[in-house]
Amino acid sequence: MRIETREIVVHESDHGKRLDAYLAEKYSQFSRTQWQNRIDEQNVTVSGLPARGSRRLQSGEAVAFRYPLRDEPEVNAEIATIAEDENFLVVNKPPGLPVHPSGIYKEQTLTALLVKRGILETPHPLHRLDRETSGVLIMAKNRKAAAVFQKTLRSGEIDKQYLVAVEGTWAETIDATGFLYRLPGSLLPRQRFFSYEHPAAEATEVQTSRTVFEPFRQAPGMSLVRAKLYTGRMHQIRATVHSLGYPVVGDKLYGVDANLYFRFVDDEMTPADWQRLRIDRSALHCAQMVLKHPFTGSHWQLTAPLPSDIANLFPL
Repeated sequence: MRIETREIVVHESDHGKRLDAYLAEKYSQFSRTQWQNRIDEQNVTVSGLPARGSRRLQSGEAVAFRYPLRDEPEVNAEIATIAEDENFLVVNKPPGLPVHPSGIYKEQTLTALLVKRGILETPHPLHRLDRETSGVLIMAKNRKAAAVFQKTLRSGEIDKQYLVAVEGTWAETIDATGFLYRLPGSLLPRQRFFSYEHPAAEATEVQTSRTVFEPFRQAPGMSLVRAKLYTGRMHQIRATVHSLGYPVVGDKLYGVDANLYFRFVDDEMTPADWQRLRIDRSALHCAQMVLKHPFTGSHWQLTAPLPSDIANLFPL
């Protein structure tokens, strides 16, 4: 197992936070208990000296830590092409494949695989898809195409539609127009929340948000819901449906039980835990993007079929 050393400087917004809570928030792939153990083992220093987990950090201090890196896991590397021309490549990203190198993923990423296979020299992904999310992903082949596409993105003239599987019966169309935000001291620091009204003063990272949801397909105890995005916020769909009372199937962060997230990061998931999740990833799929081609102005409809892991939950 490889060991990596990293150093970060405490931002003024993190002044006064406990060391263990700060690390668990910044690097939530490890639980707070795991960070406390690393601190106790003196694998974490503050300004070059060992420190307790309860130590209150000062802005400008350097926090350094060592942590083990697992071997890079195998991924689903079946990357299907949806459309291609001299400026863009559009692919159907499989679930579980990261777009960019991050954490333990270095070579098994979408961009690295496209370069390795000689498909693109320098991929420029033009919008965000999380590692577990599947579906339509547009990439520019050059910087000019990337810049032109960003103008289209900012214009708001892109119709993005996702499919998300949730627990429970989704019976009607819901226009979820409101706010996304974080809550300090939340059990899961990475988790975001949605509300129709402006959140309380203690909320942070408050952003306006709008998603329109409509029922698409039903199965016992579950619903497949179509989500149309009008804003593009981090975790927008997952956080919104979870806040509305519909946990996302397969989701450790926005799913049926927050304890599953901690058992997942601690590598303590049981067969019963996986059964509760139904599938091994967040059941979110970018099904379609419709826009005018940034160069030709022609109608551009990009569609990715529902992958089998979600489709099998909703047999026709």
